[in-house]
Amino acid sequence: MPTREAGPRIRPADQDDLDILWDFLAIAAYEPNIDAAKSLPFVAAHLAGWQRPGDFGFIAESGGAALGAAWARQFSTGEEPLFFVDDRTPEVTIGVAPQVRGQGVGGRLLDALMTEAVRRGVGLCLNVRHDNPARRLYERMGFRLVGSGIPNRVGGTSFGMIWAAPR
Repeated sequence: MPTREAGPRIRPADQDDLDILWDFLAIAAYEPNIDAAKSLPFVAAHLAGWQRPGDFGFIAESGGAALGAAWARQFSTGEEPLFFVDDRTPEVTIGVAPQVRGQGVGGRLLDALMTEAVRRGVGLCLNVRHDNPARRLYERMGFRLVGSGIPNRVGGTSFGMIWAAPR
């Protein structure tokens, strides 16, 4: 009888993973490549200076290939992030390779982030475009919409979502 594979391995991201994280930031930001993501300051801010204090994240991989990445960064009001909650609610960035979307990779990454957020005693927030199917995942995982949405750079609407760690 064949054995069933448990799915991708989820491991903590570290300084050596910066190239992988840039790949998935480009995916998360709907940019065609890393150079395009780096050229937009408000996108690049999600990784500039990685791993500063408070940054944490995870990589999903299988057979030596990265399938997705998710990380959290605490911004300050002075950095003018698109969606700022407070100094105890880092912003999540998550990207999953197109060929494995809908297979649970994003959920496993988000679960790892939420577990680490609980350990650190922080909440999480994120931005999601109105037409992003991942919004259903975020809602299932306990994120809730905040506010009425804001215009994004591609002519659609983006919404802020927040998750509070259980006390």
